[in-house]
Amino acid sequence: MIVVVLDANTLVSGLGWSGLPAQIIDAVLAGQLVLASSPALLAELERVLAYPKLARVFSEPDRLISRLRAVVDLVEPTVRLAVVVDEPDNRVLEAAVAVRADAVVTGDGGLLALGQHDGIPVHQGSGTPTVTDGRSRLPAVAPCALPRW
Repeated sequence: MIVVVLDANTLVSGLGWSGLPAQIIDAVLAGQLVLASSPALLAELERVLAYPKLARVFSEPDRLISRLRAVVDLVEPTVRLAVVVDEPDNRVLEAAVAVRADAVVTGDGGLLALGQHDGIPVHQGSGTPTVTDGRSRLPAVAPCALPRW
């Protein structure tokens, strides 16, 4: 099974709007992909969901986080990284390394500039990801019929 790690903004995009991040979430819910996360990444997501501008889209952020915890593969990274300048982005890499993810999906310029970390490809959260080294293959996923969050 293909394991992906998404940063907080990509998760927010996938949970609230359409596009590739939403297709990834749909594939996770359909059992086609595994979404890995960590306590630090879920805490970052909680922080982002508390933004007033997102209150119209996510009226029950606590419920959403609770439901998300039920479907993610929660990992506890044992290595602290300092690879990129934006500290929360290092938490994304830590989770990816801890679970040996097949890909990181993000819209963050700092992470995208890496291209990969520790052999784990970093894909853009929009458009269609491509195979970079044969290790990472995000399937062309069609939205499934499961209800949105």
